[in-house]
Amino acid sequence: MNTKQIRIFRYQSPVKVLGFFSRAVIWVQGCKFACPNCIVPESWDLEGGESISIEFLADWILTQTDIEGVTFSGGEPMLQANKLTDLIDIIEQKKDLGVICYTGYTLENLLRHGNQEQKFLLSKIDLLIDGLYKEELHDNLRWRSSKNQRLLPLTNRYKNLVMDILKNDDISSGLEFWLDRDGNLSFNGVPNKPNFRQQFETKMSEKGIKLMSD
Repeated sequence: MNTKQIRIFRYQSPVKVLGFFSRAVIWVQGCKFACPNCIVPESWDLEGGESISIEFLADWILTQTDIEGVTFSGGEPMLQANKLTDLIDIIEQKKDLGVICYTGYTLENLLRHGNQEQKFLLSKIDLLIDGLYKEELHDNLRWRSSKNQRLLPLTNRYKNLVMDILKNDDISSGLEFWLDRDGNLSFNGVPNKPNFRQQFETKMSEKGIKLMSD
């Protein structure tokens, strides 16, 4: 049995605003980029979040009957590339799910300077969304926050769908909001305006609602 552990910030399903169709989303824990006004600074700490077994996470994903694929966000997925590859390998044995992955690295950087684990993960990804978040380039784009970030199909699975978005409808897919069992408000998705979290959190705190971001 696979007993390898992966450190994550959280996981949720179904999510409809971080990739095509309905998806299970894994937010990994740990990021070294620390982009100013990142929407999830809680996911930066390499020792934060929680450590759970890859087998458990795979089993959870496989029980999500209403999804087309998985999305890896964070944090920085490439810091745990080998663990995400193991996760995909387990899932592939039982189900055909599309894989979307965010990264602060550019594809070119990963291909030239990435380690073998990162390059192997790239071979498992159908759609890569690459690039650091740059607040000065913030824009209203599909599944990404700034103009430098790209939708890069690495297989044919989503290639035509991506081409259609880039030609006809490259705007935000919006946000999803939900309350957890403790009454904390959370949201999924990519805001179409900069500083959204800070402004929204201030307004919610005035109403006594604690905000937890994706």
